[in-house]
Amino acid sequence: MPGEDRREALIAELKIVRKTGLHRLRERIDELPELSQLATVTMGASTADDIETMLRHVFRSYAEGAQGTAIGILLGLELGRRGANPSVLREVAAKRLGYYSVETFRKKPEYNAIAYFADLLLRYASDTERLEVTNPNKVDHIMELISQLTVAEYNELMRRVRHWFSMLVQQP
Repeated sequence: MPGEDRREALIAELKIVRKTGLHRLRERIDELPELSQLATVTMGASTADDIETMLRHVFRSYAEGAQGTAIGILLGLELGRRGANPSVLREVAAKRLGYYSVETFRKKPEYNAIAYFADLLLRYASDTERLEVTNPNKVDHIMELISQLTVAEYNELMRRVRHWFSMLVQQP
């Protein structure tokens, strides 16, 4: 998919996240193929939890300024806003950014914030893909060890890696 089409698809999916809320991502995961693909590239899997972890990481690590503030509120990424009503979040974002009317905010600034965040997600995916393996022999050795694990051992490994990665993402 060409870059602009992918960006527009991400914007559409971020609007779904805004309307649905992070706490209901599982219900709409089938409608989020681009976010799922980005989560697979950056987080290693595409569950609702992986998508949320990716969104939170990009928000904390990349977003800034008024658009960063708006996206944190709109998507419920700001602390304490995860399960809030989407219309309340839109109203809070409009007020925080100094708009007198929620309708004025909804028309263009909200779209601009969502488009900005889509660009950040694409940048994060690109940054992740550019990371080079520093010692391929070490990775080959690890892959060989992983291939020898039983299903139970593999599940335990994945649980520990997810926990370890979530702790890394939560660090400022």
